[in-house]
Amino acid sequence: MNTVLNRLGKIGFFMILLQIFVTSCYKIDLESFQADTPEISFPELTITVPSKLDTIELPIVANLPWRVKTNVDWLTFVKPNGEGTGTFKVAIARNRVTTARTAEIIGYITGDTQVKMTLIQEGGEPAPDETRHFHVKMSGNPDKDGLSWTDATTLAAALEEAKDGDFIHIAGGTYVPTVTVTGGSTANANDHTFEIAQNIHIIGGYPADATEGSVADPEIYPVVLSGNDQNYHVVVVSAIPEGDHYVSMRGIIISKGHAGSSGNVSVNGVNVARNYGGGLVVVKSKLHLDNCRIHDNVSDGHIPGVYMLAQAEVIMRNTSISNNRGISNGGGIWNDGSTLYMYDSEVIGNIANGVGGGIYSLNTGVDTYNYLYNVTIADNQVGAVGFARVGAGIYSRERSRYTIVNCSIYGNKNIGTGFGAGITAYGGSTVDIINTTISNNEGGVGNAASNGGSGVFNNNSPTANTINIYNSIVSGNTGHANEIGGANINLQSSIVGSAVYNYDKAIEAGQSFDPSTMFSPFAQYGTGFGKSLPVLNNTPATLFGMTLLQLQVLGANLDLDENYYLQDQNNGSRTGTTVMGAALPL
Repeated sequence: MNTVLNRLGKIGFFMILLQIFVTSCYKIDLESFQADTPEISFPELTITVPSKLDTIELPIVANLPWRVKTNVDWLTFVKPNGEGTGTFKVAIARNRVTTARTAEIIGYITGDTQVKMTLIQEGGEPAPDETRHFHVKMSGNPDKDGLSWTDATTLAAALEEAKDGDFIHIAGGTYVPTVTVTGGSTANANDHTFEIAQNIHIIGGYPADATEGSVADPEIYPVVLSGNDQNYHVVVVSAIPEGDHYVSMRGIIISKGHAGSSGNVSVNGVNVARNYGGGLVVVKSKLHLDNCRIHDNVSDGHIPGVYMLAQAEVIMRNTSISNNRGISNGGGIWNDGSTLYMYDSEVIGNIANGVGGGIYSLNTGVDTYNYLYNVTIADNQVGAVGFARVGAGIYSRERSRYTIVNCSIYGNKNIGTGFGAGITAYGGSTVDIINTTISNNEGGVGNAASNGGSGVFNNNSPTANTINIYNSIVSGNTGHANEIGGANINLQSSIVGSAVYNYDKAIEAGQSFDPSTMFSPFAQYGTGFGKSLPVLNNTPATLFGMTLLQLQVLGANLDLDENYYLQDQNNGSRTGTTVMGAALPL
């Protein structure tokens, strides 16, 4: 027994010595270890590629893990990192202008160890001397040139080939995007979009079996560009304006986009969040929409409907922005530092749990302009139970400028206690309201603050705004006891609640307006595009409004479009009348 124990003791002692020896060696190795000096290089320092190229694989030499980056938005790395010597893939957007462009690709191991490569992309082919007309059908063949109905192509192919000034004619049907947006992930099908990168004209509504001579009728043959309830942005307009060229769309429906997920895509050097702009995104472009519908898009963040940014310019005529639903702000339209013109159009039934159910505008760096003529803004909603939100119809924020003429702002609702269900201004805005009716909006329910207003609210904290109301009616709004709230609101020839203000900006003694008996029903009348709320004859609204001459003076001072302010929302002449509000008596 003792012999066995002695042997075990000797073995244990030997093992301890061995462990000490190994540990000592390990420490010595650590202390003497020297990391490799970082080395990285590109075998080619300058490379030239054609104007049209999907991807290219480039070599890199390195002795340690590396990454690559670039200074332009038209290059995207399929995988921007590696472990050592190898290759990396770069997706390259098509160069649609005739001049070459240059990018810098930087490979690096550390901030002090990096190498640069110059990539030059050749200029694209010049636009043809003659305007081309592409033809698109659901059954189109991408291998066809699309220059006739017989050789109809796909929409993706037509968008790829069309250049400034060209036309794309689309036959009826539902089209789903298959091409990745600029700056998007080719591995993510939700980044597919219909990107309009050239100043072209798109006309929808031809018969599905169209032949030469077919005429577009979008009511009979609707063209739907659909996000299929999954694409982050159904349409992205990224064409840079050149001369008189701009993008136009006529007779097109944009629907079922789903802005969501995280991260951004870079379009024209501007980051566009994937959860902003489910239906339409316009970046630095000029876009004309005529007889279009943008409806039933959703967003997990802001802006399910239309997102315009980076000094874009959008003109809408006979267009409907409707039933778009978002988790946060800007249900129908978000104007971010851009210019919006709306004529004979409507923004209806949009929902935002945040603010600005119909139209939201904001940019702290540049002015944001909104010109609304003959527009119906109705039945939009903001907020949720327990959250007080404002501006169900319009929310005007920092540096926003609004000119609102012949508009009917009706039936918009702030869920909760927030003020200004028709219009709310905040953060240094200026809002001019002319010949407009604001009625039946619900705001400020249960909120007893003395400066509140159900229909219009001017929030002058922390920065003062100005709201000017001319020849308009703000009456029949519910929620707060006051229909208008806040300071810096100027009234001329207008009605607020039951009070009648004359041209001298004083209350007309002995006059009272009753919204329950002095309006016709809110409905479609005459040749107007959207619904309106005409006043009845022989009421204060028809007796104390501005004369034609007074309107002309006002129009000159505010630089209004005289094709509109001398008529009403339903295109009736104001000559010989003194009628307030958007719609003349029937």
